[in-house]
Amino acid sequence: MGGRTTLIASWNAHFVCSLCRWRYIIYRHGVGFTFVAMLKSLRNASHSLIIKILFGAIILSFCLWGVGDIVKNYSASKSVIRIKQVRISADTFMREYNEAKQRIRNDSTTPITDQELKNLNLRGMVLDNLIARAVFDQTLKGIGIVIPKKSILSIIQSIPDFQVEGVFSEKIYEDAIRRAGISEAGFLAQIRDNLERTQLLYPLVAGYKIPVFIKEQVAKEFESVKTIVMAKLHIKDVKIDENIPDEELKQYFDANKEEYQKPEQRHIAILCIDGSAAAGDELKVSQEEIDARYEEVKASFVQEETRDFERFTFERREDADKAWNMLNAGESSAAVKKKFAIGSGVINDTHLADFPEQFGKILFELTLNQTSPVCPVGDRCYLYRVVKINAPKQHDEKEAKKKISEEIRNEKLNSPEVYEKIKIVKNKVDDGFGAGKNIDEVAKDTGLRIVELKDFNPQVNNPELTKLITDEATRKEVIDSASKVDAKQASQIIESKESDEVAYVVYVRNITKASVPDYDKISKKVKENCITEKKEKEAETQVRAIVDKGPEACGAVLKLKGAKSFKISKKDVLLAIGQKVMSNDTKAIMAEIPNPNVILNTLSTMKKGEAMEYKLPGGGYVIIALKEAQSGIKASDEFGKVVSNYLDTGASKDVVPIAMKAFKKMHEVDVDEELVDELVKVTDKDEEGN
Repeated sequence: MGGRTTLIASWNAHFVCSLCRWRYIIYRHGVGFTFVAMLKSLRNASHSLIIKILFGAIILSFCLWGVGDIVKNYSASKSVIRIKQVRISADTFMREYNEAKQRIRNDSTTPITDQELKNLNLRGMVLDNLIARAVFDQTLKGIGIVIPKKSILSIIQSIPDFQVEGVFSEKIYEDAIRRAGISEAGFLAQIRDNLERTQLLYPLVAGYKIPVFIKEQVAKEFESVKTIVMAKLHIKDVKIDENIPDEELKQYFDANKEEYQKPEQRHIAILCIDGSAAAGDELKVSQEEIDARYEEVKASFVQEETRDFERFTFERREDADKAWNMLNAGESSAAVKKKFAIGSGVINDTHLADFPEQFGKILFELTLNQTSPVCPVGDRCYLYRVVKINAPKQHDEKEAKKKISEEIRNEKLNSPEVYEKIKIVKNKVDDGFGAGKNIDEVAKDTGLRIVELKDFNPQVNNPELTKLITDEATRKEVIDSASKVDAKQASQIIESKESDEVAYVVYVRNITKASVPDYDKISKKVKENCITEKKEKEAETQVRAIVDKGPEACGAVLKLKGAKSFKISKKDVLLAIGQKVMSNDTKAIMAEIPNPNVILNTLSTMKKGEAMEYKLPGGGYVIIALKEAQSGIKASDEFGKVVSNYLDTGASKDVVPIAMKAFKKMHEVDVDEELVDELVKVTDKDEEGN
């Protein structure tokens, strides 16, 4: 759990410390006694004129001001959500709704209108949040996640609020609990509650091992079949008036000039200062030098022994010990894998240095087909069986001497004599440019080569420059210099970040300033762009009009040209991801929306009748609406394994909404939609009045 659990516990600690500022005493016996005495006095005096006048005033106040608050309080006491034995009151919904509305207003830099709030579907978001929390609690109770007290105490001791110079202080901890007016058991219960929630949710987003219970629920949700309606709206099919006045086109051109602007172009020349050219004959390597060095070091060219191992992985030490006994008794690898369902595989050409020191020596002393002792690493155990031993062998003499020649040359290149020659060349370059010479004159004086890059744009990747300077850091410095140097000017010498004997100078031959062509020259292009923009806006308007219909959106999609119905489940999409085996319906949908996670998210979040849009990369939209949904049956064992692997690898952000949807179905959530609508109207009306 580590950092995330400490963080959760820290929140609880801050809560406890803040409670220390509150002081209150409840006189329970005094209040109770006073209340009883008051009732007795009223009963004894009920026949007096004063009491009658008092009751009359109370009745009159109801007549004058009405009983709206009483009715409102009665509605607030009703339940808007029922989940088995759990009830969520209207009062809770109203409080959450108003708080959410206030948060949105506070976070916005500009005033938000009532219509904008309605477009956010705040009502639905608050309902979903309340349902998710309640379902979460019920799921926790169902699977019985329990955090041991020992683990909680260990987390508390790591909280900075309870430490002095990094060491846990029991006195600070006890004083904080005492001043807060709550028991230690109560504080531990709060931390345990938060940790239990985290234990259920966190594996879904972090790719940790997920409980079998959750996997079963998710697999069942994957099996549920959805009938969806899909239609396409191409930009080319959108009808608009294409007879756009010339005046409007000119206004469009003026507003989008940067779209037509030709970027600045530079013609640059790069002077390459190469130590090899500067050193000349100093870098020549004779055959005698190569042969002499080879005799000295040829023993080092012998390739060490390598081995191929079959490796078995276990989660428990006792399973590893049993597998070791089986292998040493002559049983096959297949039998071991079948019995323990473990991970295994062959690793080839391993060297002694590839293994931790405590295991390497043992593994390289094994004989062929012999199995190693159990090797524990972290929370897993491994067995290694030798399947092949590759004996040491001599390198090819020709290849070895080629490497030796390169080594000797590099040694000479890094020698003080050659360094001095490179320094002299660099000084000549500096002096030449300092004297006002151009790059061609400097290159002639020093014998260095020039690389020309015409129409160079610093914002665009240049293959020729990448080929010349492979080191990214050096290349970036060259590009920066090429962007800043004026025409007919040279940069400072840019040293290579990879090699001491290589450097560059950038010389700008010519600069073509950024410019925008005259409207008359590109009027046809402007009109095409203007029409495309108008069609895109019209398409967006049409799509939003359909999607914003809410539960009635499906009917609107069905009326679109070319709308088709498909039956598909998350299972179909998941199998298509892993095995590329697809039904015709799945192929048709994935041909339009190639991102499977988008489809999974659509199938998870859409309600019956609703629609969602997906913008196509080339322009236009695909609109998908949920026509009906059929609950899933119990998933097969084979598909259960597919889902299990999908969840364990943390392969998709879609896991959490799928899991939450499965939990909701399991707990039979019932929402009083009419009451929710009534509460929202009353709350919004009150706010308008205020």
